[in-house]
Parts: sequence; structure tokens; C-alpha cells
Amino acid sequence: MIKLIKTFPEQLKEALELTNQINPNDFSKEDIQHIAISGMGGSGIGVHLVKSIVENHCSLPVTLIQGYNLPAWLNSNTLFIACSYSGNTEETLTLLELANKRTNHIFSITTGGALKSISDKGKIPQYNFSGEAKCPRAGLAYPSVSILMLLQKLGFCPGLEIEVEIKSSISLLDKLQPEIQSEAEKLSKRIKGFFTLLYADQRFFPAVLRFQQQLAENSKQLSHAHVFPELNHNELVGWRFPEEHVKSSKALVLRSDFDHERNQKRMNISKAIIAEKAEVIELHGKGDSFIQQLYYFIHLIDWTSFYLAMENQIDPFPVDNIDFLKNKLAE
Repeated sequence: MIKLIKTFPEQLKEALELTNQINPNDFSKEDIQHIAISGMGGSGIGVHLVKSIVENHCSLPVTLIQGYNLPAWLNSNTLFIACSYSGNTEETLTLLELANKRTNHIFSITTGGALKSISDKGKIPQYNFSGEAKCPRAGLAYPSVSILMLLQKLGFCPGLEIEVEIKSSISLLDKLQPEIQSEAEKLSKRIKGFFTLLYADQRFFPAVLRFQQQLAENSKQLSHAHVFPELNHNELVGWRFPEEHVKSSKALVLRSDFDHERNQKRMNISKAIIAEKAEVIELHGKGDSFIQQLYYFIHLIDWTSFYLAMENQIDPFPVDNIDFLKNKLAE
């Protein structure tokens, strides 16, 4: 797991290089009116990243579909992207089968498995990567970069220089790697043994969701993610009971230069309220753009989950409960 986390910048670089597989001429982009993407777990978080990055630039709506049900609106004008690290994700394969009956605009992202076999047989345009680690959560770079570059090549994100941003993010993470590791190690000691509530501006929802997922899978520790301003309409009031639970909780707030100015004010007020009940820890994003700060947070989060696993004296790699569940479903 150390190697997988440490090489995240290299994975971003490789993911970008592999986008030479993407040919925009495989699609009739004039017919595409919306984009639907299926992805679970590590693949799903990559889609959340894409949505946050392109929402202020993409000329078409982008929707993440998770589960087994395909929305009624998905039709022949929809670009459907099936994203599965293993290529065998049950939910994604189910949705692909349904989507194949409604649209000819389909793109797959995978390391192999059934998804690649179906794509090869149906001559579906693909983006393939190695997946040698057999660890979907460590393959975040590939789905996020491939979808972003597909949207750029199709001309759906005018004004957003995706390739430049990714390369700048790689340079930033390479430069700050020792600093990020040091901060992550210190942070892991502060949240060990505490239920951590992870908060951020709504644009950084992928980061706090990633935090929640990585603490669960790597650190084997529960946490909770929510965003401003929505949490100010409900959750803020809940910092009261059960008293014992509140005492064993901490709030961790991701703060960025790209938070909405009203959310910055909300964060300051909320911090004062929560601080009367529990410790509030603030993490500040680094980088010159929203994308750079988003990838910075992702890398910091991944390292924190690793060091917390060490604090919890647990191997971060196995996910026994998930493996047990899949085996039972396969019976």
C-alpha cells in the first residue's frame, strides 16, 4: 500500500499517457446531449472527481449512476460510460446491458474482466490500464483522467485546460510529497480513536467522500462526510447528543482558496459552534487551481488513511468484509 499511495503522481502521468487510446472520432458528438457514468467504489470516486472538476465548464449534464437501475431519461442521445477497475463489477455490468439497448454511444474504462470482453465483442471504444495492484481504490488516477480527457477531446469542456492542469498537479504532488506525508502522519495521530466528521465546500465533496472511504478500507475506521452549505441546514444542530458520542468525535474541515465565499463564512461560524463541543481540525489545500488543490487533498487523504492503519495496528490492504460479501453474492 505504501508503494501504491506514493506512486499516485506517477499513476496520474501514466493515466494521461494512456489517453492516446481515446479517439473522439469514435463518437457522433453532435448527437450527444447528456453523459451518464456508471462506477462503484474506487471507480465511482473517480467519477465524483470528474463531476466537480467539469461542472462549471461542461456544456452537457454529467450524471453518476450507481446501483442496478437505469434512469428513464437515458436514451439514444446519451453517452454512457461504464467504469469498472476489475471489469467484473456486478452493478456496472447490469447497467451496461441495459444501456446497450438504448444508446450506441458507449465507452468503457477497465483493466479487463467481463467489461473488456463485452467491449471487444461489441466493438465498444475503450480505455484500458494494467491494474496490476488488484486494488481498485489505488487506481483512482485512471478513471478520473480518462473521463476528463474524453470530455476534452470531444470538446465538451471549453475553457478548461485539463491536460495542463493534470501535469501541474503531478508536479505539485512530486514537490510536496515529503511535506504531505509528514502532515498525514501527524493528522493520523490526532484522529486515532475518534469518530471523525469530514466537512468541506460542496465542490470538494469528492475529497471528503474519498476520506470516508479510505478511512474505512485502509484504516478500518468509521467516519462521516458532509458538505457546506447543506450541513448547515441540519447536521450542525446534531452536535449535542449522544453526549458520549460527541465527546469521542472530531470535526475535520477541508478549506480551500476555491471555496465559495459564503461557505467560507459558514465554515468560520460553524467552527465556533462545533468547537464548544469537540475539537475542530482544519486542513488547507495547496496549489494554484481548484484541480490542483483537489488532487492535493486526495493525496493527503490517502497518506492519512495509511498512517492511521499503522496507528490502529492493522494491515491496510485486505478488505475481508467486502471479499466475504462478494463470495456470498456469488453463491
